[in-house]
Amino acid sequence: MKRLILLTAGLGVLLVAWGSPALAASPDWNAIDQEALPYFRSYLRFDTSNPPDNSAPAIAYLKSILDKKGIETATFESKPGAVSLVARLPGPSDKKPFLLLSHVDVVPVVAKDWSHQPFSGDLADGYVWGRGAIDNKAHGIMALMTLLTLHRNHIPLRRGVVMMVNPDEEAGGANGAEWMAANHWDAFDPAFAVNEGGVGTPDPFGGWAKVFQVTVAEKRVSWLHLVARGRSGHGSVPTGDNPTLILIDALARLLATQPDPRLTPLMAQALATMATHESFPVKVELGHLDSPSMLGIAMRGPLKPDYLQALLRDTIAPTMLSGSLKVNVIPSTAEAGLDCRLLPGTDVEAFLRRMKTLLADKRITIDFIQKPDSGPISPSTGEAWDAIEKVVAQDFPNSFVVPWMSSGGTDSRFLREKGVPAYGFVPIVLDVRERERVHGVDERLSVENLNHGIKATYDLTTILCARP
Repeated sequence: MKRLILLTAGLGVLLVAWGSPALAASPDWNAIDQEALPYFRSYLRFDTSNPPDNSAPAIAYLKSILDKKGIETATFESKPGAVSLVARLPGPSDKKPFLLLSHVDVVPVVAKDWSHQPFSGDLADGYVWGRGAIDNKAHGIMALMTLLTLHRNHIPLRRGVVMMVNPDEEAGGANGAEWMAANHWDAFDPAFAVNEGGVGTPDPFGGWAKVFQVTVAEKRVSWLHLVARGRSGHGSVPTGDNPTLILIDALARLLATQPDPRLTPLMAQALATMATHESFPVKVELGHLDSPSMLGIAMRGPLKPDYLQALLRDTIAPTMLSGSLKVNVIPSTAEAGLDCRLLPGTDVEAFLRRMKTLLADKRITIDFIQKPDSGPISPSTGEAWDAIEKVVAQDFPNSFVVPWMSSGGTDSRFLREKGVPAYGFVPIVLDVRERERVHGVDERLSVENLNHGIKATYDLTTILCARP
């Protein structure tokens, strides 16, 4: 009898994996939306701030939902509290799966600045409020509901589907996606992946259509640590070798001249595509950026916003400063942290040499906190890209897709380094003011966006993975 039960269970798994047209059912989107909302609100209530990045309770919550529905799961702990989740709907063994990637950790908050408590998951005014609502817990719920819907509706698969949720993305990914890629690649090993990144937005240049800037590359993260050394003493006796002054003077020299602008082939393609949707004079300016003079004109015009300027040059941003622990003490050292983001193609050693030349002070040392990656750009052609374009055309009328570069880093880089095409595509539409809430105060996502994102993620997955 025991062997019979095991055989029956095995056949059940086989049916889920391969599906049966006779059993397949159409999704009930009203029911799915009603199920997803409490999951989302509960997920937001877990304080997964990084630091300290205690993701384990939130991961256990997601795992419990999947386990109850009979979906295969596994967890992996890189250090105490830092847990990754992998859930799988298996497909034929001759095809690698499609990966839905997200992260569980969030950036810290100053709760007193929020109009709703940041880990309350409050539902008000048609929005769900909470840190991580956009970055990146909604995307995790979209993946969760996609797996649940495929599973319960017995959708036959020609390609497996994997959902992975990682910790530590907000601190560089060393204990999350990077660790998984280095130590447990076989647990997910995808053909291609969708991750956080591009969303739909009103055309930033004033065109009539919405644009989905799907990220196929990222500026390369290069975090640097500067230390200025001098002579300590009493604050009442200022000296010329005060490390704080040495550091301030050096930073002023460093930031006085920004790196020259450079139009990468990717951004040239993206902006040329957007130009076709614009009117004069933006159409002309964006359509002729191969001319240095026109690039200069555009950077003083439609490309003037800071977030666009950041995609056209290497950037250097001082983000951390430290010196004395007491106001009346001149310290022996002063330190700074620099967040540098390098364009694809920038020579890292040449960039570092330029910085050392500008600093021009032997009393200052400069070292990497995080070295830039060397992952390739994901192709804006092929099966996954075509599916994204199809979903946008189908689910978001009056919208178009462009390949884009992200100024920030995501876990996608660890996939690209392995040769896996990874696309930043979250199927929601946010205006500029809503996007500014990411890492800011009063982060929120509309229920309408959540519902639309769930359906579009499901549609994308069925295009890529369901049998005709």
